[in-house]
Amino acid sequence: MRKSMTIGRGVACIVTIVVLGSLSFQHAEAFNEAPMLTKLVESGKLPSVDKRLPSSPMVVTPFDRNGEYGGVWRRAYTGLSDLVGARRVLYDPLVRWSPDYKIVPNLAEKWEVDDTGRVFTFHLVKGARWSDGQPFTADDIAFYFEDVLLNKELTPSIPTWIAPSGTPPKFTKIDDYTFQVEFAKPYSLFLEQLACPAAMAVVTKPKHYLMKFHKKYAKPEELEALMKVKKASTWAKLFLDASDVQHSLFTDPEMPSLCAWITKVPAPAKRFVMERNPYYWKVDPAGNQLPYIDTVVHDLQAEAQTVLLKAVAGEIDMQGRLLGGMQNSVLLLANLPSGKYKLVPKASTASVGVLLAPNLNHKDPLLKKILGDSRFRKALSYAINRHEINKIVFRGKGTPRQAAPLPESEFYSPSYEKAYLEFDQAKAAELLDEMGLKKGPGGKRMRPDGKPLQISLDVIVKIQSNVDTAEIIASNLKNLGIDTEVKSETVELFRQRTQSAAHDIALWSGDGGIECLLEPRWYFPFSTESLNATLYGLWFQSGGKNGEEPPADIKQLMETYQQILTTVSPDKKKELFKKIIDANEQNLWVIGLVHDPDDFYVVAKHMFNVPKRDFQSWIYPNPGPIHPEQFFFEQSK
Repeated sequence: MRKSMTIGRGVACIVTIVVLGSLSFQHAEAFNEAPMLTKLVESGKLPSVDKRLPSSPMVVTPFDRNGEYGGVWRRAYTGLSDLVGARRVLYDPLVRWSPDYKIVPNLAEKWEVDDTGRVFTFHLVKGARWSDGQPFTADDIAFYFEDVLLNKELTPSIPTWIAPSGTPPKFTKIDDYTFQVEFAKPYSLFLEQLACPAAMAVVTKPKHYLMKFHKKYAKPEELEALMKVKKASTWAKLFLDASDVQHSLFTDPEMPSLCAWITKVPAPAKRFVMERNPYYWKVDPAGNQLPYIDTVVHDLQAEAQTVLLKAVAGEIDMQGRLLGGMQNSVLLLANLPSGKYKLVPKASTASVGVLLAPNLNHKDPLLKKILGDSRFRKALSYAINRHEINKIVFRGKGTPRQAAPLPESEFYSPSYEKAYLEFDQAKAAELLDEMGLKKGPGGKRMRPDGKPLQISLDVIVKIQSNVDTAEIIASNLKNLGIDTEVKSETVELFRQRTQSAAHDIALWSGDGGIECLLEPRWYFPFSTESLNATLYGLWFQSGGKNGEEPPADIKQLMETYQQILTTVSPDKKKELFKKIIDANEQNLWVIGLVHDPDDFYVVAKHMFNVPKRDFQSWIYPNPGPIHPEQFFFEQSK
């Protein structure tokens, strides 16, 4: 027996039967297109719209109303390293996050999962086309699985998101629009992983275009000629450069795409330009082909501060990235009454805006023992004045809490959220005394070896809110007798120190407040991004081949997570993850501080179909899930 997820179809016309911002697949007798495309059709440069769209395209029901065609969406970027901002606008994976953070169909219009949780059968949208007019079929998915993923020269190490057990799944093409992915073990998070940005790789490999870069398909002499032109030392480098999701979408205008806009003037141009995809496979309820907006431009800026000034001046139409976050929202709010923009909140899905990650892999054996003692971590938690941090750094709009799942999460734990939050330096002092870290000359806490206890707080200098938070914490700990130094570092130095476990305590955001199972870095040492135990995380990711073997209690967390990955039952998954949460509450491996208030998108007053609130996360690639293709400008304003 199969568990299925199916979207219904109509037969004669598009009928609006779905809730705002939702999706369906319907049949239409007639479609409409943007005027700029009508001109191309009339000149014979483009087929008619009914030949460009699937017979039953995906319908996006707008948030406000059906839109108007035309306009230029103005954004800004700081160069090639900042193309992630543009990538978040182009979000069309196999399945996607909905605006309320649920898994919904996309290029896969339906799917079935067998009872074992191992076999996933996907049905693609029939008739969807790449931006050059070529059909998008299961052959393109097969190309990714068989010719990219399983090619050792292109993929030396299979990504864990698609091979959690280390064994790649088996791919089977059933017909042109149906395929199966079969795992050796049940994989309960596969659909969620397919909605994440990394899985865009599956649907950004047009076989008909990339064959000329692939050793299996290209003629040797033609491949060699391309390598010389592109100055690639190997065919693998040639292929990877051509097919990289981020750069191929924005630096190669010839690269076919399934997204709403395609590159016309590639980055890193002074004005990087994307124009509507004439073959985009989505419509609104009236049969109007999306997107509504003709062109998206990204003006090159030397630094983020100038992006903020452009926003204040009304020269940004819709953007959240590079606006400086909470510190600069004061300026945006101050200019709101007289400005040409409105502000749309976006809520962080992080458990906290900033946390402390004590280094459990410290190279100093004595300091490792101290940081590894849960009494010390609890003492730190009691010693920190979160209300002062909230008042000074978060303008009183944050919420003191531990790095626990958020109330919106199915794994929410009120007791963990509130554990050890009181500002109680007397209680903190008791725990330190109990550990033998008593005060010595000058009121300094002394280590067992007779040396003063010195702690450094590593923080990235460019993240001013974290620097300010670290300074408050340092003052709190000094009052407790701990000699504390704030190390404000460049991103490069911070990464170098934390990845090599050379830090004492690092400050970072508490990712994974809602998407706990997809981003568990702070619930156990999941990867080298678990800055409290990067070497344990490396051990976990490498299957014990690298890094440092963790103690039994942390190993147990890792084993429990592996159980979750192969558990089909939602109730059983909750039961298992509760064990991880309970262990975190008991041990406090990381110390949460304050959940940050909402950040903002700047949105032009005459832009519509932007919802009243959105999420903010790297897993939920905002604003992609709120369907930028249905944004529009009211042309009369």
